Amino acid sequence: MASRVPSRPDERCIDDYRSIKVICIGAGMCGIAVGCLFPQHIPNLELTIYEKNSEVGGTWFENHYPGLRPDLTPHVYQYTFASNPNWTKFYPPGEEFEEYLKTVAAKYEVYKNTRFGHKFLSAIWSEEDGQWEVSVQKLDDGTTVKDRADILIKATGFLNDWRWPNVPGREKFKGYMLHTANWNDNFDPSGKKVAVLGYGSTGVQITPAIQPLVKHLDHYVRGKVWVPPGGGTNMEELIERGAHNNFDHKLEERKYFTQNPKSYLQFRKKQESYCNNVQKIFFKGSEAQREFTAFLDANLKETTKPKPWLYDTLRPNYPPGCRRLIMGQAWLESMQEANASIIPKDVVEFTEKGIIDSDGVEREYDAIICATGFDTLVFPPDIRLDSSTTPFIGRNGTTLAEVWDPDPVAYFSVNPEQMPNMFLMFGPNSAPFAGSIVHTFEACAFYIIQCIQKIQREYIKSMVCKPQALRSWLKHVDRHMNKTVMSANCVTWFKRNNPDGRVITSWPGSAMHGYLGWKSPRFEDFEYTSWLPDDDTMAWIGNGNISAELTNSGDTTNYMDYTDSSKSLSEVIVNSDAKNVTDSFLDKSALSHKISPQVLSPHPGNGALPNVDSKSFGLPVYD
Repeated sequence: MASRVPSRPDERCIDDYRSIKVICIGAGMCGIAVGCLFPQHIPNLELTIYEKNSEVGGTWFENHYPGLRPDLTPHVYQYTFASNPNWTKFYPPGEEFEEYLKTVAAKYEVYKNTRFGHKFLSAIWSEEDGQWEVSVQKLDDGTTVKDRADILIKATGFLNDWRWPNVPGREKFKGYMLHTANWNDNFDPSGKKVAVLGYGSTGVQITPAIQPLVKHLDHYVRGKVWVPPGGGTNMEELIERGAHNNFDHKLEERKYFTQNPKSYLQFRKKQESYCNNVQKIFFKGSEAQREFTAFLDANLKETTKPKPWLYDTLRPNYPPGCRRLIMGQAWLESMQEANASIIPKDVVEFTEKGIIDSDGVEREYDAIICATGFDTLVFPPDIRLDSSTTPFIGRNGTTLAEVWDPDPVAYFSVNPEQMPNMFLMFGPNSAPFAGSIVHTFEACAFYIIQCIQKIQREYIKSMVCKPQALRSWLKHVDRHMNKTVMSANCVTWFKRNNPDGRVITSWPGSAMHGYLGWKSPRFEDFEYTSWLPDDDTMAWIGNGNISAELTNSGDTTNYMDYTDSSKSLSEVIVNSDAKNVTDSFLDKSALSHKISPQVLSPHPGNGALPNVDSKSFGLPVYD
């Protein structure tokens, strides 16, 4: 248990931070980022990560259906501090990405702070104690365990709570009934008549993976979605290599990247630049948006030539980006095959033999695959807005369900109102328009680290966003969204399936924009209570020393480590515009690490990961 305030903080050194207990819910990509970064940058930390599964990875551990892969190439969709030059494909299978996450967790000793098989139940704020009381259920025996923490991190995301489609008769069906998020690895689709329900990323990934094996496949689709060719934002690399949809990284190339980390960094930066530079296509009426629409339209028309009637069936009447773009060129091509059909109808009932659609037509199947995704209407899955109870109870008994009615909101996407000392990873309005979401996780982690350090250093009891600051934030978010195609008329979970609703998922800008926004918390936008007496709130300044001065150990000149080592100020000013700002992300930002020969090994235990360099944040690293 973290200690309370010392009896005489004025007799302590200013850098002798008080101990602090942090509980993180979830060990997916966000939780792993917390487990890697917090111990390095928060002194006197006691960290516990509660995870319901038996392994790290979150959705990447839970999902293992055929065709699973990241939408972005993992050269982009990976931690900036954990370079992996060993990807076997430009778009590798999902299980390879899960192995990467396990390797990172092992390298940074995330496992030692993680309690697996513990399902989160509730968290209640105590104003008197300045702590959260967290209840979790041990899944092996069903018992409830209570824990307390000064800081609560919610890192569960919102693509976690899978659901069956809301269609009657599911229990009647006599064949195989499967869900992609609860996949049966023993299922063999070979020679079977198969129906696939769901037109999101999952549906368009599994369909081309099984289409060559099945006797016939019907894909039931509702609505229309734009499909970029190749790899979407990274199609340039495919074009350069003359590849179609994907390509292998040969062993020789992987060895070269491993032995030449600077070359691999340049390759990563090239892919990052592709992603970062698509931001302009999301603005209404822009030339980039018009060109992108024409490009996607031409690709759809060309790809559907074998079945030209599919062009009108599939072409959306809203601008690209209003709904999530689906990286499904392989799906589009597979639907042109003779053994595949698109059924643009609603499924109204399951029967013993198959499916009845909205026209009353019944079709028989050996297997029905539900790629219907996750419950995103309620954000995130452990908040039930229609319930009288909620797992999160904050200040004055205020529930998070009340705070998030009618829409989920959080100041700067991180801090919910009336929830002191609670921080969100991947909260409302945090996903960037362009760039890698992984950098958002890291930027949020560093933002939270700075808040926790302030709480430690100044003996703060509680920290919560001001209502006016939240309102100002939401005003800006909505103003920005109105300039973008996300505010166009389409049904999307970005707006909780309400065409006229607020955009609740997206950050008002790119990943680069978010990185700069999260870099420096506006501490004036928070209300505080202190462990120190009202007439002595500056006692945290301490005894006038830093620890190294009193112990005669450590570095008393580390401020010199942060000086500019470039040639001269005049040369820097003259050449300041010579470098593309997006190219500096991996080697200049606080999310980068110093490249060394010790890049990430494909197996735990081989090699070592470097510490995360956070100099531009001014954050120390604690071993």
